[in-house]
Amino acid sequence: MLFRSKGFTLIELMIALAVLALVTLLGVPAFSGIFERSRADSDTGELLRAFNVARLEAINHSEDVNINATTDDDWTKDIEIVRDGTVVRRYAGLPAGATITTTGDINSIVFDSLGGLKTPANAVVFTYSRGDSTKSLVVCPTGRILTGAACI
Repeated sequence: MLFRSKGFTLIELMIALAVLALVTLLGVPAFSGIFERSRADSDTGELLRAFNVARLEAINHSEDVNINATTDDDWTKDIEIVRDGTVVRRYAGLPAGATITTTGDINSIVFDSLGGLKTPANAVVFTYSRGDSTKSLVVCPTGRILTGAACI
């Protein structure tokens, strides 16, 4: 009677582990880029929502609304929306590793009662960077907020 064993030999397992290790080493850098881009999209989306909330607050209450970086010119730290001297909403800062630069190094934007940009008078470009990812947000004089495009 022949007895046949079931399972894998040690050599087959070692080859399978070597192939798995090779695939993992080649795939990890691609995944880190995906996570970085996803984080950049999330962060710029949060900043976009904050600007939209400030603009809608100005339109809904028919008065000027200020959105500002609580730390001098650093939009990666906390952001406040202020209407009539009262903080309406506060957004927590972005995680470490992100940088945001603006045209003119401003730390405050004011939307007028019609939702237009009151201060500064011209378009403001926010450039977000995290690692190799770079995104831009533009606040147009009309108050419109665009991602990755210029004002018309």
